Amino acid sequence: MDQAPRLDGLPVGERSVEQATRERQDDDAVQSADHSNGHPVPFAIPERLQVVASTNRYLVGLARAGLPDGSEVPEGYAVVAEHQSEGRGRLGRSWVAPPGSAVLCSILFRPDLSPDQLHLTAWAVALAAARACRAVAGVELSVKWPNDLLARTGGSSADAGSEAGRVRAERKVAGILSEVLAPRAEAAAGGPAARARGGVVVGIGINVNWPADWPPADSKDPELASVAVSGTSLNRVAGREIDRSELIGWLLRCAGRHNAMLASDQGRRSLAREYRMASATIGREVRVELAGETVVGRALDIDDAGSLLVSTGACIRTISAGDVVHVR
Repeated sequence: MDQAPRLDGLPVGERSVEQATRERQDDDAVQSADHSNGHPVPFAIPERLQVVASTNRYLVGLARAGLPDGSEVPEGYAVVAEHQSEGRGRLGRSWVAPPGSAVLCSILFRPDLSPDQLHLTAWAVALAAARACRAVAGVELSVKWPNDLLARTGGSSADAGSEAGRVRAERKVAGILSEVLAPRAEAAAGGPAARARGGVVVGIGINVNWPADWPPADSKDPELASVAVSGTSLNRVAGREIDRSELIGWLLRCAGRHNAMLASDQGRRSLAREYRMASATIGREVRVELAGETVVGRALDIDDAGSLLVSTGACIRTISAGDVVHVR
């Protein structure tokens, strides 16, 4: 596994998670339900990286390999980077942002959930990010299915009904990407390696403080051109610089509290209800790009399995994955 330089100390491989966690400020950690034994687990920031290919890739590798002392990486372990050289979003898209301008964070969950419930971990992070952005930046975000976070921005009344006006009025601030870690064979067979237990790594990128000249409006790079058209950052919306460290602290505290909800049926129902209430997609006319076809209709709901229910007029389609465009 590649090591990346830390911002504030030795690589994590040279000390335990417990030691690293203790060195954090008290408000960096929250207590959340440990689904395996009922004990609380910390959601903290034991590892900060300067540059890494991908925080998700790094944490997936760490979770699979285990810690140097042979123990498993605990639930709630988070990795934060100043810059990703190979950041990725959904559908293989690149995540591009100037160094130091975004919150780039991946968190390890080890929930006791069935496979069709694992999407709730991404919902927990999406809702945590929305709460953090509201608390720290004063910016209200909504969730575009499946896991983008949008901010309402200014647009003139003259073009509010046009496609260009709608793009200006609704811009992406954050994106989420999850990776499921299947239990290794020795763990399933009752082997001694505790670190072989499965989990979910949920990564999030939040545009926080974009420089005034970024992204370049006349860029020939298609990725940058797309960001310029459809993206924005918290400082652009709030009109001021945002404290990224404070935002990370809020993000992890809220993620820990939402993770605790995953331990009970009532908590999971509450989390799903909160996610639906935060949805920017439910009730909208949408265009969903699928492999080989395009579905156009009205987004009616998001079911318990995380699929989008779209009424086409002729039928109701259940869509488990796709690229959604809000038409109006």
